Parts: sequence; structure tokens; C-alpha cells
Amino acid sequence: MDRIVLVRHAQASFGAEDYDRLSPLGHQQSDWLAQYFRDYDLRFDRVFRGSLRRHRETTQAVLNHALAPDPVEDARFNEIDYDVLEAAYLQVSGARPAASRADFLALFPEIMCHWAECDELPGHVRYTDFVTRIMAALDDAARHSGTTLIVTSGGVIGTILRQVLGLTPRGAAELMLNIHNASVHELTREAGVLRLSLFNASPHFDPRDRSHARTYI
Repeated sequence: MDRIVLVRHAQASFGAEDYDRLSPLGHQQSDWLAQYFRDYDLRFDRVFRGSLRRHRETTQAVLNHALAPDPVEDARFNEIDYDVLEAAYLQVSGARPAASRADFLALFPEIMCHWAECDELPGHVRYTDFVTRIMAALDDAARHSGTTLIVTSGGVIGTILRQVLGLTPRGAAELMLNIHNASVHELTREAGVLRLSLFNASPHFDPRDRSHARTYI
């Protein structure tokens, strides 16, 4: 049985001029994840990551501790450009931008459902193209036997799980909202079938003094 371990990047710099870099907490999250892999002697036969800086920095921390080969960069594992997607949705729907966490929790599923149902929004990639390129990247990364590590983003993980679990667009969107930074997800492949065996695991944040480290953005 082959294993595919999906890791969401650690916390990026939300609100900063350059979002695409890990925050100080993000670097700490990455180190704790790496220590967890090392302590449990988790080994990877191959490593893939998206091409974004937050993917690179998270992966590097893992490779500083875990037994794994050099990573292969694959931009197909990159996240959606959510700011562009949201702007396009607000333009066509007349909805207001989120002003609070509660607003965002309500708005995000509406955006994702609209994108999936309409397939295309002004200035943004087609939904079907987004799904197709992610699943093609997953197939290419997991074509070999053994254990494969993929460091990517929450939207990519949610899209993969939608395909594996047969979720509706709304169900997948709700799932994405709860994916922690530096969380671990695992698929197994047996007889050519992918099955989910682990979702949103973060035991590296279980110690009481790390409870603040479970973040979503």
C-alpha cells in the first residue's frame, strides 16, 4: 500500500506587504512539524512542493530534520489566487467583502460554489482547469510506490479531498475553512484507488504551550 502525505504550508504573513513568506510563528510551526517527523522516524521516498515561497520555506524546515530526498518543485501544486477570485465574485454578485471572520466563513463557500458552478470568473482560471491540473500533478507525484510527501496549500488539499471523497463544492469549501497551517493529511493508494486515512492532523501542536499554534491563515 502506497502513502501520499499532504502538508499544508505553515502560517504565511497575512496582512504584510509580502504574504508569500512564513511569519515568525510559521517558521516555528515548520520546525515543530519537522521534529515530529524526525521523532517518529517518518521517511519519504520522494518530496514534491509548490513553487511559492511559503511552500519552499516549509519544505526546507522539514528536510532539515526528516529523512527525505531533495524536493521536486511543481507549480501545479500552487494555491488559487484567492484575492483575484474574490474580487471577480464581488464584481459579478454585488456582494460585500468580508469585514470579519464570521463574514469570511459565510462568503468563502459562496465564492467557491459560484466558481465551481459557473466554471469561470472574470480574470481567473476556469474551475475545471484548476481541478484538472491538481489531479494531474497528484497522479504524476504518486505514480511510484512508497511514501510521497507533498507540501502545498489548503485550497489544493481541499480540492484533492473533494475528488477523493466525492464532496459537493460547498462541502469541499467547508472542509477548506478548517485546514490548519502545517497540518498533515494522508491518502493511501491500493489497487489504484485513493482513500483518505488521515485529515488535518497536528499532533506537533498538542503540548499545552503550543495551543496558540493551530492557525488557519
